[in-house]
Amino acid sequence: MKNKNNHLFWVLALLAAFCFDQFFWQIPHIGINFIIVTALAILGGLIPLWIDKIHIPWKTYLLLVPIVTFAMMTAVHSEPFTTFINIIITLGASILFAITLRNGAWMTFNLRELLVNLVKFILNCFAGGILFFQRMRPQNLVSSVSDADQTPPKSKSDQGKSDNSSQKTRKPFVPYLRGVLLAFPVLIILALLLASADPIFNDRLLNLFAWFDIEKLGEYIFRLFYILILAYVLLSAYYFGTFKSKKIGKKAAGKKLVKPFLGSIEAGVILGSVNLLFLFFVILQFRYLFGGKANIHLEGFTYAEYARRGFFELLAVVLISLLLFYLLSLFTKRETKAKRRVFSGLGLFLVGLVGVILASAYTRLSLYESAYGFTRLRTLTHIFMVWTGVLLVGVALLEVRQRMDRLALLLIAFILGFGLTLNLLNIDRFIVKQNVARAFDPQQAETEIALDTGYLFSLSYDSISPMVDFFNDDQLSDSRHDDIGGVLACRLAIQNEDQRPPWSSHHFSRTQAINLLQEQSEALDEYQILEDNGWLEVMVNGEIRSCYGYNYDY
Repeated sequence: MKNKNNHLFWVLALLAAFCFDQFFWQIPHIGINFIIVTALAILGGLIPLWIDKIHIPWKTYLLLVPIVTFAMMTAVHSEPFTTFINIIITLGASILFAITLRNGAWMTFNLRELLVNLVKFILNCFAGGILFFQRMRPQNLVSSVSDADQTPPKSKSDQGKSDNSSQKTRKPFVPYLRGVLLAFPVLIILALLLASADPIFNDRLLNLFAWFDIEKLGEYIFRLFYILILAYVLLSAYYFGTFKSKKIGKKAAGKKLVKPFLGSIEAGVILGSVNLLFLFFVILQFRYLFGGKANIHLEGFTYAEYARRGFFELLAVVLISLLLFYLLSLFTKRETKAKRRVFSGLGLFLVGLVGVILASAYTRLSLYESAYGFTRLRTLTHIFMVWTGVLLVGVALLEVRQRMDRLALLLIAFILGFGLTLNLLNIDRFIVKQNVARAFDPQQAETEIALDTGYLFSLSYDSISPMVDFFNDDQLSDSRHDDIGGVLACRLAIQNEDQRPPWSSHHFSRTQAINLLQEQSEALDEYQILEDNGWLEVMVNGEIRSCYGYNYDY
């Protein structure tokens, strides 16, 4: 079965690269443009295979679910880190889709196979385009793309006929090329004469080429260069998925990732020593952190100082411990059932202690948030800790079932779960709700504390909807109402100064926020907007505040 549509690969790769240029060149916003380009890039590798009825496993198609989901989320949420994670997961899932396009083995990869194939894919991006055109020669099509790889060799006469037929297949393109080259100067001469004869035709002809500006020749060359580079990378990915991916995943059943070389006694000493250290630390945590504020004050620390110190260090300890346990699980020889039980017992005890350390870090961060409020970094760290706890449980189950080779699949689930949680929670919306609720409790007026409006200024469009809800809440105090009103008035003034983005960068969160601000424009007129050397400021209760706030994370 010949692949008669191989030219579609490079045509669709060029189309996707050209659309990327049109949708992103000098356009600072990400919206539906990312979805469109992602869809074109994926379809560019699938359409030729669908036309030629080349089999693609159903497990490979499952990867389209995270690709489509996280690509769409880039146009739903505008919080920067969430958008970054959505893009990274989309690209990562797309690469995994190409690596396992014709084998569907991504669920069975161990960690080494995942990393090795990723490196192979990256290296293929440098040479894959060249190899693609070499492989796409007519005499290579049958053996390359067809599933009928076991056809008998051709005789010399058949081979000669095949060569002649391949030459004939090339000949029809040559006259078309010569015709275009000959027609080009004729069309230029006639067009110039017609333009001189008719001023209306001359105007239309000038408008047709108005996009070309000789002063931007350098820009056009640069854009053409990176379009070709991007198309080449896509073509390399199509080559890997079409030809190389079929050979991936055919490993011997039961083959070990690494041959164990470390004795069980040595591994036991390592795990036992780490367990003793962690046990001592955990005992202190129960006494000073879980025991209440009084015990902490006895050691000379304030509660806020103790809460602020060390939760990132504790998180690093958790991750290093997981890596240590995984490596020991791979390298340790466990010949007898008793040795396996001892190792698993020490490992599970380590996982349990690490879980307590993770709970300590989570509690420290919660204390700090209750004292100083939520920021993006604190919220993201909170979510990461929760999913790290899930990862701990997963590692423990893998060890009990002696299936540590499935850690790669567990890590993929961890990444997808973390990214999905960011989108479901809506980080900036969550921060606004938590910080305003912390600043003012409508049930107890005496609990009202300062609202950090400087940080609210710096949040994305995702924060506008909850701020509008609080602004229209009759239970909110006058001071909090004015704080939020000043922020909204600034956001409306800044939005009015911004240029309207093109349709390709349409973003649902941005559109909703702009509509809400326009609806509140009359109510926000009471907050006077001032301009100082091009910088906008707002007058709130006689106090001048910057409309740009500040950005801090810790």
